[in-house]
Amino acid sequence: MATDQTENRDLSEKVLLEFEAYDRPHKVWTKEFYSSVIVIAFLVSVILYFIEGLMPVAVIWALVFMLWAMARTEPKMIKTEITSWGLKASEKTYRYEEMVSFWFETKWGTRLMRINLSRMPWHLVVVIDSKKEEEIKKVMVESVDYSEPEVTWMDRAVKWMGNKMPLE
Repeated sequence: MATDQTENRDLSEKVLLEFEAYDRPHKVWTKEFYSSVIVIAFLVSVILYFIEGLMPVAVIWALVFMLWAMARTEPKMIKTEITSWGLKASEKTYRYEEMVSFWFETKWGTRLMRINLSRMPWHLVVVIDSKKEEEIKKVMVESVDYSEPEVTWMDRAVKWMGNKMPLE
């Protein structure tokens, strides 16, 4: 009798919701921002060169280059699907079993859904269509825990530092 019920269940993947959005958040930085970053990177590089040598300096300038390259590269529009099995974005599938929790936030004027995963890459950021946020939440909450992380002292310190020392 149990095998009859298993045979009758439909285990195929069904698309529950789909939307188009950019593949990553994006912000165009000003020349003042880049000037500030280069000056700070130079000063920290000089200090770290005398303390540790060349390797930390190379890492700092690689990060500066990455920041510049990501700002210069326009994000692509991708189709994201929430299915009966999980989330599909950029030709990758993240199953509900791998998702620990999710929440929404705004960054640079873009609405994001952040998902904690139980495997590498540990954290997934999906740009969403803000008009579909309630629909997305309704579908996701059926299979994944919705919980915003609590604000830590480190979060408050970074926010305070950003307000006191803006790079733009």
